[in-house]
Amino acid sequence: MESSTRRKRIKDVRRKNAKLYPIYKMFSWDLLCYYSIEYLFLTITKGVSISDVLLLSAFYLISKMLVQIPSVTICDFLGRKRSIVLGNAMLVGYMFTLIVAPSMPLMLFSMFLCAFGYAIKNLSETNLLYDSVATKGGDGLYSRLDSKGGSLYYVFDGIASLVAGYLFIVNNYLPVLICLLCLIIATILSCGFSDVYDLRQKKGKDKSLLTTFKEYGSDLKDTCKFIFNSSRMKALILFRVVFYSLIKIIDIYRSDLLVDIGIPEEQFSMIFAVLTFIAAIAVSARETLERKYKNRILTFISLSYVFSVISVGTISCITTSQSILPIILIMYVIAKVCSAIWFVLEGKYVKNFTNERVRSKITFTYELIGCMAAAIASVLAGQLVKVVTIEQAFLLVGLIGLIAIVLTLDYMRTRFGLKPKEYAKKDIEFSK
Repeated sequence: MESSTRRKRIKDVRRKNAKLYPIYKMFSWDLLCYYSIEYLFLTITKGVSISDVLLLSAFYLISKMLVQIPSVTICDFLGRKRSIVLGNAMLVGYMFTLIVAPSMPLMLFSMFLCAFGYAIKNLSETNLLYDSVATKGGDGLYSRLDSKGGSLYYVFDGIASLVAGYLFIVNNYLPVLICLLCLIIATILSCGFSDVYDLRQKKGKDKSLLTTFKEYGSDLKDTCKFIFNSSRMKALILFRVVFYSLIKIIDIYRSDLLVDIGIPEEQFSMIFAVLTFIAAIAVSARETLERKYKNRILTFISLSYVFSVISVGTISCITTSQSILPIILIMYVIAKVCSAIWFVLEGKYVKNFTNERVRSKITFTYELIGCMAAAIASVLAGQLVKVVTIEQAFLLVGLIGLIAIVLTLDYMRTRFGLKPKEYAKKDIEFSK
C-alpha cells in the first residue's frame, strides 16, 4: 500500500511539474526585456566601454566557474525545488543591484549574484524536468516540454524587446524595471514545483552543508576522471568550449557593430525583437532539423553560425554604411537560429545516459569547464577590440572560430552521435 501511495505521489508530482515547467521557463529562462537594450544600458546609462562590457561578461563566467561546487552542494542539500527558488531570488538581487550600482565594483558584484543564481538554476531546472519525465519515452517528452518553454520565452521576449527601445528612450531604467518584475514572477512560479525524488534522504538528512561540500570536492575528482575517460563526454565538452566561447564573444560584438553602423536606439531593440521571434520559430522547428540532419545536426548549426560571423566581418570591413544592414541582419538571423537550437540540444546531450544520482555531478563539471574557456576567450576578445576595429575583430574571431570548429567536428566524428550500443561502457556509464 505504501509503495502504491508513493508511486501515485510521484506520478502526481511529475504531472504538476511538467505542466508548470513551460510557463515557468517563459518567465525565467533568461532576462526578459533586458538583452535587447543591455549594451545600450551598460554603455550609455552606466558609462562603460565595450572592453568593460566584455570584462563584465568574463567576470560573470569566472564567477560561474568558481561557484560550481558551492552550487551543486547547495542544490543537493536543498533539493531541486528550493534550489530553483533560491536561484531566482539571487537573480532578483542581481537586477536590483545592477539598477542601483553607481560604479564598476558594484556592477561586478551584481554579475557575481547573476552567476551564482544561474549556476544554481542551470543545475536544478533541467534536472527537475528530467526527473519529472524520466519514464518510458521520457527523453522525447523532456525535449518537447523544454522546447515549448523555450519557444514561449522567445515569443514573450520578442514582444518585450519590441517596446524596450522605445521605453529606453522614455527612461533608461524602464526596460530594466520590467525585467526585474519578470524575475519576481519567475521566483513566485518556482514555488509551485515539487521534488520528484528526495535526494537528501538518500544522502542522509543529518549531514551538514559543510560535510556535503567536502564530499563534492571529492566527487569532482571522480567526475573529471569519468569525463576524461569518456570519449563521448570529451567530444561534447570540446564542442561546448569552442561554440559557447564563440557565442559569448559575438553576442557582445554584434551590438557594438550595430552602434558603429549608426543604428538608432529604437531600431536597436526592434532588431533584437525580430531575432528573438525567429529564435522562437527555430526552437519549435528543432525536431524537424534533428530528423533531417540526425547526428550531423551539430555540424550544420556550428558551420552555419561561423559562416554568418565571417560574412558579417568581411562585409563590414568593406563598408560600414547602413546599406549593408539587410545583409548583416540576415547573418544575425542565421547566428541566432543556430545558437537557439544549440542551447536546447545541449541540455539533452549532457543528460543522456545519466540518472538522478549522477546528473548534477556531470552537469556542474560540464558547466565549469565551459565557463572557464568562455571567460578566457572573453578577456582576449576584449583586448582584441583595443587594437583593431570591431569589424576586423568580427572577421578575425570568425576565422579562428572556423578553424577551431572544423578541428573539433573532426575529433567528434567517431566519438559522438553514435548509437548506444556503439559506445564503450566507459563512455556512457558513470561508475561511482
